[in-house]
Amino acid sequence: MLLTKDYCTYFKVAFDSEEEIERVILENVGLLFGDYSLLLSKSKLQTYGGRGSIPDGVLIDFDSKQWYIIEVERGAHGTWQHIAPQVSKQVTAITNEETKARLITQAFDAISELKALRELLAEIDIPEMHIHKELQTILAKSPILALPIDEIPDDLEDYLGTLKVEFKLWTIEKYINDKGEIIYSVPDFTEAKGGPGGTETDSPDAQPRQGNLISSVIQAGILYVGDSVYMDYGPKGKQKTHFTGIIRDSGIELDGKVYSPSIAALRCIQSVSPSRTSSNGWVTWKTRDGALINDAYKKLFK
Repeated sequence: MLLTKDYCTYFKVAFDSEEEIERVILENVGLLFGDYSLLLSKSKLQTYGGRGSIPDGVLIDFDSKQWYIIEVERGAHGTWQHIAPQVSKQVTAITNEETKARLITQAFDAISELKALRELLAEIDIPEMHIHKELQTILAKSPILALPIDEIPDDLEDYLGTLKVEFKLWTIEKYINDKGEIIYSVPDFTEAKGGPGGTETDSPDAQPRQGNLISSVIQAGILYVGDSVYMDYGPKGKQKTHFTGIIRDSGIELDGKVYSPSIAALRCIQSVSPSRTSSNGWVTWKTRDGALINDAYKKLFK
């Protein structure tokens, strides 16, 4: 049960279908992955044996220089009955170099029709003439398997841990009130459950860690409540605006309100560029000595 600020009570209910979960994720992909990303919906991956495997989406994040296979699932399908066979096909498919080459072409063609995305990529020093090369570099890496799911069945995390790719698990929830109004709960990407899948990672974007991340850093004595943090933002070629926030035990305070690091960064960015819809605050906010708060988080694992 959820109690909203207007004292309206929402009760957790089941999703109508897998397609409903898919719609929630794909319609909000910018909020989840950032503005510097491209979604190829229902892109087809081809296995060596010729059997096609079609995920719900392939996401290319130019900011983190990472790509994702997005596969929406329902826990009721079961780990071994449905999810494992489906995921196994897709993980096998990613080793097909012809598939990667086709994805590069599809992505490049899509970006050619998206002027706004090309302008955003220029902000992070990826001019149009370098986009194709950037795609080749990103898709040469191993992808992250992203699984939004309504409930996590037994053995799913154990199965995913056997894969040779990193994975992310989002638990998506649906709530409804007595007026029939629906809201969805989607955890911040940095707080999704995950695992290395045979690789080592050390940033909030990849750690299998739950809960309030900034609280973990404070409890470890790496950051302190009351510390000031800073960020500068401005569209490419224009003067940057300087912003200051204050570390609190549940996030970063701006103008008397406390937000997660990413939302706090987004509030600052939108004051300059209202069309922006997302930001990764962990690689935006800096401490007094100029270090990213992401660097403070990494110290938890040393």
